[in-house]
Amino acid sequence: MIGPNSDQVNQLVFATVAGSQAGKLLDRVTKDGFFVTEIDSQRGILHESTASLLIGLDASQLPRLMEHIHKYCQTRRQYIPAHVEAAIFEAQPVMIEAEVGGATVFVFAVEQFVQL
Repeated sequence: MIGPNSDQVNQLVFATVAGSQAGKLLDRVTKDGFFVTEIDSQRGILHESTASLLIGLDASQLPRLMEHIHKYCQTRRQYIPAHVEAAIFEAQPVMIEAEVGGATVFVFAVEQFVQL
C-alpha cells in the first residue's frame, strides 16, 4: 500500500464515472487503501451527474483498481428524457433509450511524486 510519505506513486489514474455509481466505488477503493481525490461535475451529455476521480498509485496496483472500477461501474440501458426543444413535445417528454453508467479511465505515467 502507498502511504502518505511514499515515493512509489508512478501512475495517475483519471477516471470519470457516473454520479450514481461513484459512492460505492469510492467506498470500496478507499477501504482497499487507495488515496482518491474526487472532483464533482454536473450535466454531462445525458444531463446526469458525474464524478472525476484522481488516484495516484504504483503501477503494480493498477489491475486491482481496474477490478473495482469494472465491478462498480457497469453500463446499463435506461430511458431518459431527450430534451427536445419543440412546442409540440412540451406536454409529453420524448424518451430515448441510452447506455448510462460505466467509466472512462485514463492512466498517466508520473515522473515525480512529491507530497508537501
